Order: sequence, then structure tokens, then C-alpha cells
Amino acid sequence: MRLKKLLFFAVFVLATNAHAQDLKILVNKKGKVGFADQSGNEVIKCQFDGAQPFSNGVAIVTKSGKSGIIDSKGTILLPLKYTQISKWNKELYIIKDGKKVGLATHQGKIVLPAKYSHISKPNCYGKALLALGGKSTANENKSYMANAKYGIINANGNVLVNPQYKGIYEFSYDVTNKYPYYEGKRLEFSYHNTVDTLVTDCSYLGYSKNGYSIYYAGIIDGNGKEILKQGLYDFVMQPHSGMVRYYNIKKKQTICGYHNIVTGKGFVVATLDNHFDNISYWTHGDFIGDIAPVNGTSWSFIDKQGNKLRTGYTSLIHSQTTGLWGAKNNTGKWDVFNDSNNDVSSLSGYEEILFPTKEGDREVFSVMKDGKYGCINRSGNVVVPFDYEKMLGNTFDVIAVKKDGKWGMISPDNKNLIPTEYSYLILPSERNAKHFWVKQSDSLYYHMNIEKNQLSYNGFKRVTNFVNGTAHVAPVGMVVEQTPINRAQLYAPGKLPIIQNDNNSKKRPASTSKQLTIDEEFSKNKEGFGYILNTDDVLIINVPVSVLYKDAVVKEIMNRGSKTLSASEQKAIMLDVTKENRSYDLKSVIGEEEWNY
Repeated sequence: MRLKKLLFFAVFVLATNAHAQDLKILVNKKGKVGFADQSGNEVIKCQFDGAQPFSNGVAIVTKSGKSGIIDSKGTILLPLKYTQISKWNKELYIIKDGKKVGLATHQGKIVLPAKYSHISKPNCYGKALLALGGKSTANENKSYMANAKYGIINANGNVLVNPQYKGIYEFSYDVTNKYPYYEGKRLEFSYHNTVDTLVTDCSYLGYSKNGYSIYYAGIIDGNGKEILKQGLYDFVMQPHSGMVRYYNIKKKQTICGYHNIVTGKGFVVATLDNHFDNISYWTHGDFIGDIAPVNGTSWSFIDKQGNKLRTGYTSLIHSQTTGLWGAKNNTGKWDVFNDSNNDVSSLSGYEEILFPTKEGDREVFSVMKDGKYGCINRSGNVVVPFDYEKMLGNTFDVIAVKKDGKWGMISPDNKNLIPTEYSYLILPSERNAKHFWVKQSDSLYYHMNIEKNQLSYNGFKRVTNFVNGTAHVAPVGMVVEQTPINRAQLYAPGKLPIIQNDNNSKKRPASTSKQLTIDEEFSKNKEGFGYILNTDDVLIINVPVSVLYKDAVVKEIMNRGSKTLSASEQKAIMLDVTKENRSYDLKSVIGEEEWNY
């Protein structure tokens, strides 16, 4: 019987919604708005000043400057007393009363009263920012609520973190390969512009009485529970495994330590005779599992009480995707162990080891034995013979290999993808890539289509990987403006340094977890303009495009079907994507070339 009732209710709701969607906006001779059925018969009296089409069985209507919500019978579900009503997500609406906002269901239930100054759009995790008080203030042509108190709500409008913090910040700044952090997420300052959304799942947040600084921040969890008081440390990293990595920064000194969330106590693991900004090596790492690395005269590993478990290492690599650490001992061989400090003997004892680098990569490890490189699996079985003089780690299931001074690529199951005939290679930036860049003896990069086993005729002095069927390329002789560029992941021969020196020339071990070095010529090249090339080696855009606008230009190309564009179409795209950053003196005469950009 209960099932029959549920089915009847579901059919009734679907039928009601279908009926509502069939209703059309009707305007009478007096300009009043109502709704009519498909035959044009008035169903809801023309009594409103404005209305929006029905959605999910309800419609937003306006009368005398006030908005409300009605159902398909014209019944008022939400009183017409709000300044504005707009959809927030599938279930909820933002209701605005004067300058205050809240949330309501389409059935008229108030979820949050209209007493807040701002509610952001929910992000992909269903989390949104809630602001109480403050004053709307301009910041770089965007507005934010200065001096507001902030909190967090979920997709149902439930308050997870009460709006009581002037400063609330996300652990969203990725510090991978950046010294002195090298791994993990740190707090990122944000003005919380009203057009922005949150970017994380908000499992941890930094909070502060200061709305304009991430220093001295405390930490709360996703439900607003305080796990670290503010003011204890100058700088904190995202908690991992119940531990918070921290820095205290003095004029000529940096103190590194950890805070144990469970015990509520912190401890120092290293004191460095340098200001934080002058440290050019990895200081200490997050706890991933039961252990964390600490830098000193050599690398060591500690437990959550600060006790040393392993010591005497000169270099480290870490793979969060496999949960493995590699540490080079004083014999020049690598020890491999997991996040619980358990040895993995099948991978240990090699002269060099490189882990898979991307989530989803096959667990194939590049290792060196007796001066030669090959690949083994996690059990230690050889899957690629030791035939190479150099090899990189598995990246998107592609492995770069060097033989007789030339580079090529193989798959993790030892299939040849690109012959070992090239000076350099660019590793892919996406899985299942079919289009690569190889560098020949003329120092130019050529497009290699591995599906057709075809090499292009045209070479370029600078390139980026093909993404969405296009690449950014700069030919020889291209005159460009000097601007920074987001460089592609590029390999050049040469080992990473085992030792790096700080300003006091005190030797400290460096992490070698970054397996790729950058081609020197490429890294010195600050040229930020190029053309847009497709995988058929056709220049879709043959006018200079700044790297700053490359993604926007590619998006416009895709919107137009990725076809070859006429000169006028190219000009239209460039004018559109650069419009926010173009300004001219009203008294000047703008030539065509300058006007294009």
C-alpha cells in the first residue's frame, strides 16, 4: 500500500511539473503578465508586472517591485515581498530583501532567513560562502564585502561554519615543486569577490580575526570545529594524517615544526639560519600516513611524536599515487618504503629509481642497475630490459628512454612509441596522447603523430603540448613581446643536483622527486606569443596570440567547430578575448595592427 502511495505521488508530481512547463507567459492589453496553456487560454490571471518561465513546477513572479514564487495553479508559495529571487541550485532560491539575502525552497520554506550580506554560488562540492554584515567594496573591478564575517554552508543551505570569522581561507594553493614547501597545499588569500565560488571541499579551512592576511591563521574542520588556535604559528599547511606542518618566521631565522591535532601540542624539528624567503630547498614534508621527512645535514624520517625512525639520506623522492618513498642512502643505493615505514625490498637496492608520476599510471618503476636503466613492477619483476643509458618515470603511461645519446618513448609494456632518434622529447600532459613534440639536431621541435607514425615537416622553436586538438607554437624568427610563459613539461639531459647550497653555503640535501629538468634554452626564453596549430599541422590562428589569452582563444576556436578561420574571424576572436585589457588614449590614432591587440 505504501509503495502504491509513493508511486501515485511521483506520477502526480511529474504530471504537475509537465503541466507547468506547458504554460506560457501571457501579457494582456494593459501590460499585465500571467500564464496561458498551449491553446492560449488564460490559466493564471494576468495580474503580475513580470514573470519568469516555469521551472520544476514553479515560476518567479513580480508585482509592485516585489517578487515571489507561484505554482502552476497560481497559488502563492513564497510571498511577493522580496526585492529579487533567483535560482541558487536545483532545489533552492536566493531571496533578497533590500540588501540582505537568504535561501528558500521552491515550495516557500525558508532555509536561511534574508539577513546575510552575501551567499556565493555553490561549488562542485556543494559548498558556498556565507557572509554576515560588511560593506560592498570594489577590488579590481569586482566587489567584495569588506569587514564581513564569513562562514560556510552546504548545498542544502545548512550552516556548517557559523559566519563569525573576518578571515576565512581555503587550503587551495598548490606548492608542488616549490621550495621550501615542495609538497602539499597552503592557505591562499582571497577577497571573496561576490562573483567567485569556493574551490575546495572545505574539509579544512584557515580562519583569522584579520580579513586581509593568511598569517597567524588557525584551522577549523569542515563542520567549524577548531583544531588549531590562531596565532600559534606564522604559517600553516593543510593538515594530513592528524598533523599540521608549520613555519615560524623571524628576521634571519625560520623555525620548522609540526602540530599534533590529537594531542594539541607542537614540536620543532629544524631551525634554519635563513629567512623563509631565502630558503632554496625543501625543509620538511607533510605527514602522509605515519611518517614525515625532515631536512637537516641529511634527510631523516620522524613519527608523530618527533622520534627519528630513519636517518642519513642524501636525496628523496615521493609518490602519493603509490604511497611510496624513495631515499638514497650513504652507499649510493635507494631504499624504498611505504607511508607506514615498512620496507619494500623488491624495489630497494637500485642505483636509481623513479616512480609513476600520475594518478592511474601503471605501477611500473624505472630503475638503474650496473649503470643501465630498465623497468620493474612492484614485485621486482623486469618488464623492460636494462638496455638504456637513461630513462624517466612512467608519466600518463609513457616512458621516455635514451639510447646511444638519442631519446625515444616506450609504453609500460615495452612497446615502441617513438624511436630513439631525437635530441629531446616533451612528455604528454594528458592520458592517451597521440600527438607529441620531438626535438631534432636543428634545435627545432616537430610534431610526431604516433597513431600514423608521421613526423611533420615544419619545426618550431617553442611549443606546448596538444590539448583539445590544438598547440601553441612559435616559429623561427617570430618577433614577440617579452612576457613570462607557462612552460610545457620538457626534458633535457643532465641530472638533478644532489646537493643545493643556501646563502650561507651550508650544504643540505635536495629532493629529487622532480624527475624532469627544463631545457636551458627553453627556460631562458620568456617569449609569450605564438600561433595556434591543430593536429593536422594547420595554423588555425596565424596571428600572434599571447600565452595569456591562449586558453580563451582555443575555447573560441572549439565553439566554432575547430575549423580553419578566415582573417576576419581571427580578428574578431582576438578583439573579443582581449577586450577587458585593451585601453587607448582618446586623443591618439589607433592603427589597424595596434587595434587588433
